[in-house]
Amino acid sequence: MSDAKLDLIAKLLAKAESTTPEEAEALTEHAERLMVKYGIEQARIDERRGRLGQEREEIVQERIIFTGTYARDMRELGTRVALALDTVRPLHAEGAGSVLYLVGHTSDVQQARTLTASLEVQAMVAMRTWWAHHRDAYRPFSESDKRRARSGFIRGFASGAADRISESRQAIVEEAGHGTELVLASRRDRVDDAVGRMSTRRGRGRQGADAGAFMHGHRSGTQARTGERAMAADHGG
Repeated sequence: MSDAKLDLIAKLLAKAESTTPEEAEALTEHAERLMVKYGIEQARIDERRGRLGQEREEIVQERIIFTGTYARDMRELGTRVALALDTVRPLHAEGAGSVLYLVGHTSDVQQARTLTASLEVQAMVAMRTWWAHHRDAYRPFSESDKRRARSGFIRGFASGAADRISESRQAIVEEAGHGTELVLASRRDRVDDAVGRMSTRRGRGRQGADAGAFMHGHRSGTQARTGERAMAADHGG
């Protein structure tokens, strides 16, 4: 993918931050689809370089530090995004509850970071909207239970969004044609080899969310604009 298209992705995301929610959804959707296609293109280029004996794209480890009341929930969101993308491995360092390490090829890690940042904002907006409509139902509960409910919503959102990312990615891989999955599998194997040489542990989701809040969050996350359908929806398709 050319620098012009990468610049287009950046502009789409920048414009999405300063426009109406309706237009922002369409802009973000378009940018995300371009990013997934970019990842596939980079994987093909890298595979070709390897066959020719040329230097492959570097495998890197990057750290994301989440802050705030829902830091652990947002780390789980980042974990699920990486797992859904399938070529990036999320790692958790022992005792670092708000730190997520992403291991993968440089371009794939950049994609995971960008999607995580986008969905982190969406999750907080969705949670606050949901809470405004459901806080009365939790009025008899303790403050810790109320926070657990909000946390459960975010975790449900993460699960739903990850499902949508995975479905969208699979559709794009199928569109890309024969041999694409083999190229991506080879890319995953190289990352797994790198992870195998590290001492940290793979990221996993936590247990114990408020069931009702998790369900609402999952539904909201499933509707997040991370697949290929938003452009059609926003244009009446």
